[in-house]
Amino acid sequence: MRLAGCDTLRRVPARLLTIASYLAVSVLLQRRVLGDLTGSAIGRVSADATGFTWWLAHTAHEFSLVTDLQNHPTGINALWNTAVPLLGVVLAPITWTAGATAAFDVGMILGPVVSGTAAAWALGGIVRSRLARAVAGGLYAFSPFMLAHLQAGHLNLVWAVLPPVLLGLAHRLFVRDLTRPWVLGALTGLALALQAWLYTQTLAVGVLALLLLALVLAVAHPRRAAARLPGLLRAGLACLGTVALVAGYPLYLVVAGPARPQGPLRSPDYGSADLANTLTPTWVTLLHGVTPAMQGNLGEQGGYLGFAALLLAVVALVVGGARARVAVAVGALAWVLALGPRLYVGTEPVGVDLPWQALLHVPLVAEIEPVRLQVVVVLAAAVLVGLALDHPRERPEDGAPVRSRDSGTVRSRLPGRRGTVRGYVGVLGGALVLLTWLPADAQRVTPATARARPALAGEVVEVWPRITSRWYGGPDALRDQIASDFGYRLSGGYFLGSDPGNPVLTESAWNPYQLGAAWVDLWPAPAPPADPDGAAADLRARGVTVVLVTGPASPAVLDWTARVTGSAGEWRDGAWTFRVPATLQR
Repeated sequence: MRLAGCDTLRRVPARLLTIASYLAVSVLLQRRVLGDLTGSAIGRVSADATGFTWWLAHTAHEFSLVTDLQNHPTGINALWNTAVPLLGVVLAPITWTAGATAAFDVGMILGPVVSGTAAAWALGGIVRSRLARAVAGGLYAFSPFMLAHLQAGHLNLVWAVLPPVLLGLAHRLFVRDLTRPWVLGALTGLALALQAWLYTQTLAVGVLALLLLALVLAVAHPRRAAARLPGLLRAGLACLGTVALVAGYPLYLVVAGPARPQGPLRSPDYGSADLANTLTPTWVTLLHGVTPAMQGNLGEQGGYLGFAALLLAVVALVVGGARARVAVAVGALAWVLALGPRLYVGTEPVGVDLPWQALLHVPLVAEIEPVRLQVVVVLAAAVLVGLALDHPRERPEDGAPVRSRDSGTVRSRLPGRRGTVRGYVGVLGGALVLLTWLPADAQRVTPATARARPALAGEVVEVWPRITSRWYGGPDALRDQIASDFGYRLSGGYFLGSDPGNPVLTESAWNPYQLGAAWVDLWPAPAPPADPDGAAADLRARGVTVVLVTGPASPAVLDWTARVTGSAGEWRDGAWTFRVPATLQR
C-alpha cells in the first residue's frame, strides 16, 4: 500500500537539487564579489546599487515609508522609490551583522534563484517532466532580461517572483477545477500585496499580465469562461480584500502619500523596448557579436529572444497544444506592449504608433516603463521551452486523456509517430533557445567604499559635490551617511519625488549654494554672478547646519563656501566642514 505522502517526499530531493543548481549558477556568475561582500557591489554601475543599499540600511535602521533622511525637510516617499521594504526586512539580519552592501550582494545572488524556483513551481500543472520544469525555471532565472538587470544593479527586478507565482495561481483559477475560489483568491491577493511591499511597478506589470492571460483564455474558451465566472467573482472579492488588508497603506502612499511626484516622471517614450533587441543579442549572453546602439540603458536591453525562440513560438502556434498556443498569445501581447507607445529600431523612432498609446492617460499605469513587460515575454518563452522538453514520446496535447504522475491532473497524449517527431522537433527547438540564451561571463562589481562622519551627528548636511542620479558616483555620499549610522540628515538626495518648488524630482533640485559652487568651479573669473547672502538664507531656510565639501575641492569652491557660511571651514574626517550659523554677521 502506497502512502499518500510518498510522492511528495520523493519530490523533495529533486526540488532541492533544482534550487542548488540555480544557486550554483548564480554564485558562479557573481563570484567576483565573493571576496569582498562588504566593499564591492554587484553591477557595472554604482548609482542604483548605492540607492538599494541605502534603502536596505534604512529599513534595518528604522522601518518607515516616509523619511526626511534625504531631501530634508520635505522628505521622500519610499513607495515611489525602489525601497524594497519587504527585502529590507528579510535581509535585515545580514545588514545588522555584515552591513548593507553585503545584504545587497546577497539579495542580488538570491533573486534569480528564488525567481527561477517560483517559475519551476508554477509549471507544475502545465509541464509534466520535473527536468523540463527545472530547465525552464533556470531559463527564466538567467534570461537576458535577468542578466541585464543584474548588470545594472536592479535588485527590485531580479526578484521577479510575482509573474511566475501569478502564472501558477492563474492556472488553478482559470484552468483547473475551481473548488476553493475564496482560498485561491486570497492567495492571489497575498501575492499581489507582498509585491506591493517589494516593488509597485512589478505589481502593475503582474496585474497586466494576469489580465492578458484572462483575456486570451476567455477568447479561446468563451463557454468555459462564462461557466467559471461566478467562482472567479468570489475569488476576485477575496483577492481585493486581501490586498486592501495587507497592502492598503503602501498603496495609499502611492496614490495620495506625501512627497510623491506631482506629474509625469518621464517622457512617454522613456523605457520603450527597441525592436532591434528582439533579434540582437547584447554582451550579457555568451553568443553575441558587436552590439549596435539601442533604445534604453544597459539595464533595459534584456529583450533578446533570438531566431530560435521565435521559431519555437511559430511551431507551437501552428502545431502545438492549447497550453503552447496560450503561452505564445500572452507572450506576443506582452512583447507588443513592451515596445511602448512608438516603435523604435536602433534608437530611432520609425513613425509607427503602438497599443501602449491607449494606456498613456491611465493613472499610475502610465508610469510603468513598458520595457519591464519583457519579464512576461521571457516567462512565456520559458513555458514554451518547458513544454518542448516535456517527454517527447508522450506530449500532452489534445488527444486521449492521461493522468499526470506529479500533479494528478488529467493530461492528453498525441499518439503515433507523428507525435514523436513533433516531440523531438520541440526538444531541438528548446535546446537551441537554451544555447542562444547562455549567460556570458560578464558580470562585474563596483567599489562600495564609504567614510563614516561621526562629527556630523544630529546635523542637516549640504554636500558638495552635490548628490545626483549619475550612474557612476552620483549618489556616493549616501554611503557615507550609511557608514555614520544615519547620524545626520541630507538636504539633497537621489530619489523620485517632489518638493514645494518642483512637482517632479529625480534628484534634489539645484539650490543657490550649489549654483554658485558650480559657477566658481567652472568659470572662476571674472567674479561670479552669485549672491552669497541669498545662498546663506536659502541654506538656513532649509534647516542646513553644515556644508560638507568632499573630494579634491578647488580653492574657489572652498572660498565660495566660506563666504556663504561665514566660516573658515575645518578639515575633519576626510572632508571640509563649514558650519552654518543660525544668523550671519556681515
